[in-house]
Amino acid sequence: MNINHLEAFCTVAQVKSISEAARILHMSQSSLSYQIQLLEKDLDVELFTRTTKGVELTEMGEIVYEYGQTFLQLAENLRRDLDNWKSGQEHLIVGASSSIGSYALPCTIYSFKEKYPDANVKLLVGNREETIQKLLDKTIDIGLIEGPVDQPGLATRGVTEDELLLIVPAGWQGQESITLEELCRLPLILREEGSGTRQVIARALAEHGLGIANLNVVLELNSNDAIKSAITAGHGVSLLSRLATRREIHNGSLKALQVKGISFHSTFTIVYPAGKPATNLQKKFFRFLLANKKAFC
Repeated sequence: MNINHLEAFCTVAQVKSISEAARILHMSQSSLSYQIQLLEKDLDVELFTRTTKGVELTEMGEIVYEYGQTFLQLAENLRRDLDNWKSGQEHLIVGASSSIGSYALPCTIYSFKEKYPDANVKLLVGNREETIQKLLDKTIDIGLIEGPVDQPGLATRGVTEDELLLIVPAGWQGQESITLEELCRLPLILREEGSGTRQVIARALAEHGLGIANLNVVLELNSNDAIKSAITAGHGVSLLSRLATRREIHNGSLKALQVKGISFHSTFTIVYPAGKPATNLQKKFFRFLLANKKAFC
């Protein structure tokens, strides 16, 4: 299978147009169509169906597209690693769940680059499940997420601790701490399925024989900032990371309460491919995280 043909196919699949893909790839439509035909012949499947608006993937085309994206990313990673080796400069792609990647890691990477100015570090932020999948797809080198991971092919190491606080509007008139029973009655805004924050909540509730279904969830959002805005607007309350809310708590725009009788503690975990030798830059980054508890500033 020719990787250039695969790249041509994936480009067409993304834009759903032969003419637009040809423009992006700087080639003629006839040449692009021929490459698609060669790939179809090589795989012995039909990849596209023609429509009045362009082209659509067939069922087999959907499968090839899913694998094709992974293959192309692996090829890009291979080229990058070879270029790094030739140039002597190392690159590190770090993936992180949003609570860590949006609030703790930017400062960490800045401090790391102060110590190692030649280091080239890129940060990709998603939720917990997305970060794990990026590791499995080899699109990132290491990940930082909340909580334990039990995934074949991945190794983990705890770095530091965090906790979730009950975040309420600044004008909250109730008590400074509430019971678990009271928490279950409050209008809660939660992170989406697949987020580390939601997993921490589910794990803590399970220790008390409860689940997410026992909560009064009024809204689900995939962003901590969106949740904080919703709380400020009076749409509900939420359980959020101390790191993600410390600025708002400090300036008084939001307020934090304690929930009696339950702990929403979590561990920040480094996740990396098991059995794969770490590069020198990865080793430096690991040591920096483990030796500097205040690196998550």
